[in-house]
Amino acid sequence: MGQNISFWMDEDYDEDELMREKMFADPLFIWIISPIEIPVMILTLVALCALIKSQRSASVFVGHLILSDLIQIICMLMITIIELPEDMEDVVDLINEWRSAYFYCLMAGLYFMACVAFERYLMVSHPIWYKSHHSLKVSCVVSVIIWFVPLIFADIDSDSLSFKRVKRSIGCFIPYPIIILCFVGTRRGLSHAISLTSLKRQLILGSLFMVLLTYTFLILPFVILRFITEIFRINQSSLVVKVIPYVKFLLFLNPLADSILYLFMRPDAGDLMKFDHCCCRTDTHQNSRRGEHSRDSRATFSGCVSVQNPASRSQTACSSV
Repeated sequence: MGQNISFWMDEDYDEDELMREKMFADPLFIWIISPIEIPVMILTLVALCALIKSQRSASVFVGHLILSDLIQIICMLMITIIELPEDMEDVVDLINEWRSAYFYCLMAGLYFMACVAFERYLMVSHPIWYKSHHSLKVSCVVSVIIWFVPLIFADIDSDSLSFKRVKRSIGCFIPYPIIILCFVGTRRGLSHAISLTSLKRQLILGSLFMVLLTYTFLILPFVILRFITEIFRINQSSLVVKVIPYVKFLLFLNPLADSILYLFMRPDAGDLMKFDHCCCRTDTHQNSRRGEHSRDSRATFSGCVSVQNPASRSQTACSSV
């Protein structure tokens, strides 16, 4: 076989490395994290479907984001259960199909993250236009378009679809500047938004910060390292290539981090934050009451001492004179 294929279909791996990688490192981590991610994402999707009925367009983008993450996990699980025979040619096409499906959903999920960030930006910076144009139908149409965006960066043959490293890295990197610009623009717009309460501002900025944080620390390292290794043709023995397996583990955590966005879309998210704030205020009030009570107790105790010891009071008066 001219070019061997590993779990990520990296063309420059040999068969021994492919066997070690598929049979131990990646599958072990995937089968540990999948029982946690799959139930969380299924529950999140069910809850988001309930929110869609209340005409909350933001939940549409988050719902498609969680759906793409769920498909990614299914693709990873399917690759790990494929048995590697002695003749690798028998499973190359099958692994290639699941790998392409994984990167397709990964790229689509990144653009849904950009849609969430852009929607938050419009809500703050252009509230009048947003209220007059946003609807559930528009959000669904945009979501359908986003599912076809990864085809721009794919190499489509007669019977297969594949993603080369350079095109894949470029396609995955494009949403990052959009997310940064939306975060900066939303933060500036919140400082001038008088109609929004402080609690609403925290929810909007918190959702954008979660999107930016997830992309920066879980996805961006893998995209950059893969782009560097392809452009500069780095040797397999270099430090950059050795770091890539650990960066992939961070990429596997991305679906779980995306589910946290649901917390900012909940109708009672503000009530939860108010509850925490009220608890803090209650604790502060109780602490102040305890302080006043202790001061009153000390004052009463000192008064009792002064009554019981009139001689000391007279001596103090004389010394002061």
